[in-house]
Amino acid sequence: MGCSVTFHDRIGHERLAAAIAPQEVAELHDLLTTALAEVTRVALGADPVEVELTLCGDTEMTHLNFDHMGERGPTDVLAFPLHEWLIDGLRSRLADDDGVSPPGRLLLGDVVVDVDQAVRQAVEGGWNQTEEIALLAIHGTLHLLGHDHDEVDDEEKMRTVEHTVTSALHRKYRDVRWHSGSLFDRAGRVLSRT
Repeated sequence: MGCSVTFHDRIGHERLAAAIAPQEVAELHDLLTTALAEVTRVALGADPVEVELTLCGDTEMTHLNFDHMGERGPTDVLAFPLHEWLIDGLRSRLADDDGVSPPGRLLLGDVVVDVDQAVRQAVEGGWNQTEEIALLAIHGTLHLLGHDHDEVDDEEKMRTVEHTVTSALHRKYRDVRWHSGSLFDRAGRVLSRT
């Protein structure tokens, strides 16, 4: 049960290791797996699901951002959901017209995090690169589950789930220099449209 995460390393092990030092890549993968499992547990329940998580650099994200969003330059995170979702309270449920899922784990889609952009944002904000990557992965996964932030009510629901997830991560990963809150709480932060 729970969430399975398939990682796609498009930035290269050495660049990723340098970006998150002194954290180890295996520790980052463990953190991200736990974070996405917590997101899906809070937003979906214990249904068996899978998320594809791609870690890339600016060049690839610039292409993806232009091809899929029509925007020039890199962005921090993009989400490519495979299903239509409705939000009931804080919970996600498949839309009635989404169709029947095959048995086994439900593939939610792909979250792409630009590690180069995450590092810049972390440096500008004075927080940890590992934390920034985890928050972006959490945010993108919530988009896979139908959460959005176009309307104030929708943003509040998404923020509440992010807070719940980061609180659980704060308790488990005390070696990461966490800052409280979600991406929405960052002063001066402009969220990309994912």
